Amino acid sequence: MVYAANVLQPKSNLPFQLTNAPNQLMDAPLSKQSFVTYFTDVRIVNNQPQKILICEDHQIVIDGLRSIISNFSGFDVIDAINSYSNLNTSLEKHQPDILLLDLNLPHKNGLEILQELRSNKNEIKVLILTMYNKKSIVNKTIAKGANGFLLKNCSSEDLNDALKHVSQETNFYYGEGVVKSNKEDLLKKDGFYKRIQLTPREKEIIRHLCSGNKVPDIAKSMHISPLTVETHKKNIYRKLGVDSSIKLVTFVHENQLL
Repeated sequence: MVYAANVLQPKSNLPFQLTNAPNQLMDAPLSKQSFVTYFTDVRIVNNQPQKILICEDHQIVIDGLRSIISNFSGFDVIDAINSYSNLNTSLEKHQPDILLLDLNLPHKNGLEILQELRSNKNEIKVLILTMYNKKSIVNKTIAKGANGFLLKNCSSEDLNDALKHVSQETNFYYGEGVVKSNKEDLLKKDGFYKRIQLTPREKEIIRHLCSGNKVPDIAKSMHISPLTVETHKKNIYRKLGVDSSIKLVTFVHENQLL
């Protein structure tokens, strides 16, 4: 347990005032996350650089972001990772203030990562940076606790504004052009979009089908009726735009659906 009194003493020259019950603040125990969040706010007031972690699976995008952000005042890219597997290590080591998070990632997608962070009470500011411009996806990120949403074709000014906003404000940041795309038909063909539309039960049935299991065996294994399995199978085919088990297996493999 960390106590504020152990590390923070009121000083007259601080650029902020402790006006609300300072004695209680000094005496109250702080959780590790509250401690980090509190001193993140102090860093902002003192104009210390906000530490940024990039989670993106394309190195050329990472390099571009590093170059652009290096020209911004008040922000410093302290690490960049290309998948979920390195996330927890980087979070623990660097204690970043802002996570620039792609959605379509290997192992775990951005929505799953976001949900895990919030489930673990991690209050890091999360700014989504993606090519997927669809209202339902934006709404999912909001529901799971994101702080802003940017498109990968955004301007450097928009990126700078977004970083400033999420570091200082509590309301959600919408980047330029978000949810104004005319490319819905192309998006509906995309493997990532289809993956996040599948229900957990549909994903389980897909695993069975891709393993070569027959409908009666799937029904027995999942403790549901064969008719229910057939209904799910039809819905899966419809959502993925396939009409045979061979095409299903091919689509799952090509799009890393599971």
